[in-house]
Amino acid sequence: MPKIDWGDMPVPPSKEELEERGMSQYLIDRSTHPDYYVSNWPVVGADRRVLGAKARYRMPHINYQSVLITVISNRWLEGGWHRLQDMIRFTEKQGFHVALEEVDDMSVMPGDAIGIMRACAAMLALDSGFEWCLMLDTDTQLEEDTLVRLLAHDRPIVYPLIRDIENRYPGAPLSGPILPRGQGLQPVTWATMCCMLFNTKIFNCLSPYAWHGHDYHFAQCLAHYGHRIMVDTDTVVNVSRSPGRHPMKPWNELWKDIEVSRDKGLHEDRDRRPPPDFDPVFGEGYVSPHDGVYWADEGSAARWRVNGPNQPHKQGTTDDLDTNTEVDDAN
Repeated sequence: MPKIDWGDMPVPPSKEELEERGMSQYLIDRSTHPDYYVSNWPVVGADRRVLGAKARYRMPHINYQSVLITVISNRWLEGGWHRLQDMIRFTEKQGFHVALEEVDDMSVMPGDAIGIMRACAAMLALDSGFEWCLMLDTDTQLEEDTLVRLLAHDRPIVYPLIRDIENRYPGAPLSGPILPRGQGLQPVTWATMCCMLFNTKIFNCLSPYAWHGHDYHFAQCLAHYGHRIMVDTDTVVNVSRSPGRHPMKPWNELWKDIEVSRDKGLHEDRDRRPPPDFDPVFGEGYVSPHDGVYWADEGSAARWRVNGPNQPHKQGTTDDLDTNTEVDDAN
């Protein structure tokens, strides 16, 4: 897409030029003028100036450049959590307002509620007033600048180019058509849904049903409203686990995998370790002395929530965690 030289845009006429043209009546020089309308938005986070040239065409918003990152469950694969934290810190330094929400896993059997979880994530981002929603799976290995690069396109729907490093099914496509890297922004018919950036207004036209089914079905639902998925082939995100492709598994292997996954989901601690070479003296980030969890900064650690059977919401630092919390009467 060619770059726009904003310096070549038409310049509004000056006061003197309007007067010379006999258009003094259109000069708004007082607050009582018939054409004076008040527009005073108490903007949260960054103000309109952070948009730069984009401010020329953006509609008013309560929270410019705001992003809700919604992670589908909290079952992080190794290396995923600390990469997410580093990306959040980098993105906030670029002037964006970033929030993080891990979506509760409501699956009875592993993965059977992913559609519900994605639909809930979409409604949360829309209802809470964010401009953008980055929806992630827990096997993504983000780069520090992944989100900033995707946001720079200012498109309704942008995915990064996904690279399956496990390669359990060699040659299996992750988009249609298959895309090489380094080709800029490319349209596709469909693409794997493990990392997706949306302008939240997209969610106004998607029913909860759209999130159920496979990647192609979701792309069909977007296309029904005239939206096309764009893939940034210059922004590559690795995934550490190949797509499940359960129909390809022998019956006994499928049920064994389900049993193992369910057991891990119920009993295995979540992997929130710092990077392997993390040095708190020289590196950015914060590791909680309570449980060894790595956060983008100490402030992030103060915004956690407990959400589980008979557990009320609680705000505070992880060091304040009381494992003997009383049972909520409402439950």
